[in-house]
Amino acid sequence: MDPLYEKIGLVCAGAFAGVAAARLFQPDAVESAITVPSSGGLKPVKAGKVSESTIRLMTRLAIEHKAVNLSQGFPNEPPPAEMSLAAAGAMISGESLETAAAAAEQLKKTGVVVRSEASKDMLSQYNFPFGILVLRNTLAEYYRRFYPDGPFVDANDNVTVVLGATEGFAVCLRALCDPGDKVVFFEPFHELYPSQCTLWGLSPASVTLHEDKENGVWYFNEDALEKALTGAKVFLFNTPHNPTGKVFTLAEMQTIARLCIKHDVLVVTDEIYEHIVFDGEKHLALASSKFPGMAERTCVVNAVSKTFKATGWRVGWVISPKAYTHAIRATHDQLVLQAPTPLQIGAEACLRLPDSYFIHLAATYAERREKLAVALKAAGFDVPKILPKGAYYLFVGYSRVPALKDLKPTAAAMEMTAKYKVACVPGDNFYLLPEQREKALYLRFAFVRSTDVIEHAAVNLAKLPK
Repeated sequence: MDPLYEKIGLVCAGAFAGVAAARLFQPDAVESAITVPSSGGLKPVKAGKVSESTIRLMTRLAIEHKAVNLSQGFPNEPPPAEMSLAAAGAMISGESLETAAAAAEQLKKTGVVVRSEASKDMLSQYNFPFGILVLRNTLAEYYRRFYPDGPFVDANDNVTVVLGATEGFAVCLRALCDPGDKVVFFEPFHELYPSQCTLWGLSPASVTLHEDKENGVWYFNEDALEKALTGAKVFLFNTPHNPTGKVFTLAEMQTIARLCIKHDVLVVTDEIYEHIVFDGEKHLALASSKFPGMAERTCVVNAVSKTFKATGWRVGWVISPKAYTHAIRATHDQLVLQAPTPLQIGAEACLRLPDSYFIHLAATYAERREKLAVALKAAGFDVPKILPKGAYYLFVGYSRVPALKDLKPTAAAMEMTAKYKVACVPGDNFYLLPEQREKALYLRFAFVRSTDVIEHAAVNLAKLPK
């Protein structure tokens, strides 16, 4: 490990204790009651039971079985040095932004900062719940830089800094919906979508993406989407898509926009993989002027987690129309208060990184995508002819893998983890409809890990019997 990173790691370690204490939901199954406003006054509404995350469970099983962990989507490489230095400077010398920046610069040059016992501190204390101004201003500039067609962002009217994208979805659903409202999303989906609906007493509804194996694409049926959106309050929309890697096209997003406007549905977008796109693809923002009428009904959820290799920092944001910002901020304030201030300062630094950082990030993952695809195909998995255009997962069928073909997805994932030492996520974890869960003979493998880890996984995959 780089000595500088070792020093920064020691300084930063304490910051994460506060983040862990502020986790919104506990991992064990819970049954909770929430009190919500309604036209008839305050009524207790019972939320359903939710279960522990299957994805995070697979990480623990990977450790238990000493398997290469390609299940959970987190890197094993450090975030940008600028990000860690800025956060460390704020923790060491937190009297002001200026003293924090000076400490960060000293750390960069020498690896050592001596803090006076008489020094004052403001940056490890409470701050604005909805985010420090310097970060909100930088986010506004970030969207002007990468999305000149919108969303158009004002730091005061449209930005709420949240405790990671997971909390961002939670506050959006609670602020925009009333208990019983229908929330629609595509399946396969990230497991948090139906779970958060359950926690807030909402009604989840899924629309299936179908795989065209010949052409290596996933598509949806417009009639099925319209049927689901009829009477819905919110559409959760994820592109680039987890787990399939699909990058939705302009035409597809125009269809989605038209139907959401027709049925007066609000949209919450999951854009966490915005910079992880391949083969010349570009991420499109549904809140942009390319889709007239969508900016005023779309909330964007994002975070530093994936782009900046900082999944444990839990710094995210919601970009919302002004009409919804107050409710989102109030919900966030009452749930977790704020994201840690020093880590917000680190996040602000990484958002200013040059274009070369983002280009290199995608190129690096493209190489790992190729390596893992070759290894999976050689082992008998149904790797699509056209590899995923975005995110960092391969969602592959296993019906032609002799050691797995007779197993249900969960059993197949366990066999891969315990016997063949490559941890993955079972495909049925990403489906809501029972008939689709039965047919979900897929496993999800993440190619987010460093090249040596991908190569180790390839060695283990080669041990599968042909």
